[in-house]
Amino acid sequence: MRADLQRLKRDTDSSRHVSAGSAEPAASAPAVVQPARSSSSSAVVAAARQHKLGFGITSGIVILLVAAAAYGIYALLSRSRPVPFQNYSVNKVTETGKAKLVAMSPDGKYILNVLEENGQQGLWLRNVATNSNTQVMPPAPVQYIGLQFSPDGNYLYFVRGEVGQGFHSLYRAPVLGGTPQKLVANVDTNITFSPDGQSLAYVVYQEPEFGKFRLVVYSLSTGEGKTLVIGDVGQFFGAPAWSPDGKTIVCAIHQPGDALSGLVAVDPLIGKQKLFAKSKSGFLDKLAWLPDGKGLLVLSLDKATNYTRNRIVAISYPDGVARDVTHDVSDYSDLSLAADGHTLAAIVAQGQYNLFVVPASALGSGQAEQLTHGLSVSDFSWTPDGQIIFMQNFTLQLFNLESRSQTPLTSAQEGAAGQPSSCPNGRFIVFTLGGHGGTQTITIWRMDSGGGNLKQLSDGKNDESAVCSPDGQWVFYWDESNGGKLVKVPLEAGKTERVSELPVFSVFDISPDGKLAAFQTIASYGSTEAKVALLPVNSPQNAKSLDEQRPSAQASVRFTHDGKAVVYPFLDRDADNLWLQPLDGSPGKQITNFKSEQITDFHWSFDGSKVGMIRGHTDSDVVLMEESKP
Repeated sequence: MRADLQRLKRDTDSSRHVSAGSAEPAASAPAVVQPARSSSSSAVVAAARQHKLGFGITSGIVILLVAAAAYGIYALLSRSRPVPFQNYSVNKVTETGKAKLVAMSPDGKYILNVLEENGQQGLWLRNVATNSNTQVMPPAPVQYIGLQFSPDGNYLYFVRGEVGQGFHSLYRAPVLGGTPQKLVANVDTNITFSPDGQSLAYVVYQEPEFGKFRLVVYSLSTGEGKTLVIGDVGQFFGAPAWSPDGKTIVCAIHQPGDALSGLVAVDPLIGKQKLFAKSKSGFLDKLAWLPDGKGLLVLSLDKATNYTRNRIVAISYPDGVARDVTHDVSDYSDLSLAADGHTLAAIVAQGQYNLFVVPASALGSGQAEQLTHGLSVSDFSWTPDGQIIFMQNFTLQLFNLESRSQTPLTSAQEGAAGQPSSCPNGRFIVFTLGGHGGTQTITIWRMDSGGGNLKQLSDGKNDESAVCSPDGQWVFYWDESNGGKLVKVPLEAGKTERVSELPVFSVFDISPDGKLAAFQTIASYGSTEAKVALLPVNSPQNAKSLDEQRPSAQASVRFTHDGKAVVYPFLDRDADNLWLQPLDGSPGKQITNFKSEQITDFHWSFDGSKVGMIRGHTDSDVVLMEESKP
């Protein structure tokens, strides 16, 4: 579900100027301050004793001065700290629509961003004052997941990996370009620096074993890493942020207690943790400390926008009070703050994804019929009678191909619904449902094929990607809170059973005969390459793997209608196409020939005559937000 939340992007307007405001909380009671008597006031009183008339006047002046000082102290103590960026201007920095990540130099003079084109990514540096651009890293078939300037502004740090590999590495290069130096071989988030620039922190997943993560502090002087925290990967520790005073590292955490997400403060010396902020209605990500150390800017994907776009919010530290920063309709996917806290670089994105269908016999034609227009659909399933169920704004809609009409199957009042899967018997649809009845969990549910008669099947904290077995007896899903392991539960409800210990890294599928599950994973702990696992559901210890001849980045894996091959999308220059990989080990082949757009989901119809796809793209650019005085 979290992947779906990040994928639904729309409605941005990054070029206009914005004035934002937020109400301040009530001030706390002021401390009582007893002003000390100064030597100068004593002298005044002594002189007044010699002049009785002057004494009354002088006493009045002293009282007024003391009262004014006391009021000034009261006002200073009781005044609430203003929300950052209450007033700001927004200016668009790039016009390519292909900016993916951003970092701002500490002095605010340079903006670094990832540009993706023709299936490759490179780094560009922009001088804010002159609007000039310089390419500092040429395009390559790599994927960047993090950018950072060193605190002194002399070096660029970036985290990237080869497409199809299971891990990323940290590199350093001079700010004006040069040969990058590889520093750390396994890094899964962006990095953050200690204030003195001598250490950095990051998170690595699936270590020290499957289903675990580590928060690591790395010394640039010794080249050694120290593990601060080890936890279950279901906690989802996001990219860390080191406080300006060096005393705290903050990470976003997934589903703490009764909340969807929160912020946890970690002591960088001993690893002691303290949860100081919780969000019961949204997912927090991408943290940036304010320079005074009293709060952070954070991206929030939450109920306020029906989980369709990220807002920027400010969360105070250590009391964890959240206040809105942005009030526009833009969707923010990354942010970076200058050292003075008054200039912010961000990525704004607008998604355009629609439903297409193509005859299975014409897959290689490069043509597909577009069924929806501007609906930003996600996650779909065929029904046995040839209709389609898709997710729109976290409700499930039944789409009739002949009439092109939509019928709602769920409502927003029931919760956030997604990832539908029609059962072959035509009686039921299984799907994920989040926030039902005010809960903070995402679980697997069943409903009648025409909607209604909802029944809960799983009881985990984050259960996703339900697939109905061909015989209609089981529902398979993966349990993200417990390391993304494959699980099954009876369609009529009952006890859940763990199917495999291998972590599931992609949307999975069950073969037409119900014997195999296919998904992306890493074949063994410490492996650097993602593979397609072929797992016998009744004997998971006999799992095999297929080498991906066209590597993909955590893409959906589907069986062909005859069950003799698996198919997955791969990036072919500027377009996603489908690659067919036979199960018998014979050479694979490309089976579509699209020249543009990404493929986020695809399915064969039940009779095998058609293939449905969700295709589209996301336009994303860098904007510069500059705080102005009220």
